Amino acid sequence: MQCALCRNKDCLKGKNCSVIKSGLKFSGDDLKAVRISSWLASSNVKRTKLEEITIYAKRLGYRKIGIAFCIEYEREARLVYDILSRYFEVFSICCKVCGLDKTELGIRESDDSEFEVACNPIGQAILLNGDFTDLNILLGLKTGYDIIFAKYSAAPSITLPLQELPQFWDSGIDIIE
Repeated sequence: MQCALCRNKDCLKGKNCSVIKSGLKFSGDDLKAVRISSWLASSNVKRTKLEEITIYAKRLGYRKIGIAFCIEYEREARLVYDILSRYFEVFSICCKVCGLDKTELGIRESDDSEFEVACNPIGQAILLNGDFTDLNILLGLKTGYDIIFAKYSAAPSITLPLQELPQFWDSGIDIIE
């Protein structure tokens, strides 16, 4: 398939141009998730990604949310934690969890450092798995770390764009209508 190159977009008219001709049956939680996502997509209310994630998670009955964040974005992680903890039990794990020495992993340290801690996306995922999170939010994880985290996470994961967060500073807004 090369949908990005297609000019006709016959799929928007209900035509099936894919190799999947039949047999797609959404049921259970998948059907519920598709319905919620469709409702969010068709709503004329403009929402941020954090608002969408919150509504989606609440409507699916999620109770535990994990935040896997880069230590550089500790302030933003705290903001997301404060907002989400109004609606969920929230767990947060920074990227430097477990204090892994870069040299023990064969990673070259910065020239100006005697000891440098490596990021630990597997550790983040394992710890959030232990908290039995229903959904994990990735916040500021560098490319590669996010991929490794998603690979080891038992719960579905979604990246929250950092550029949306400034509007929430000191807002005190409620996300759920």
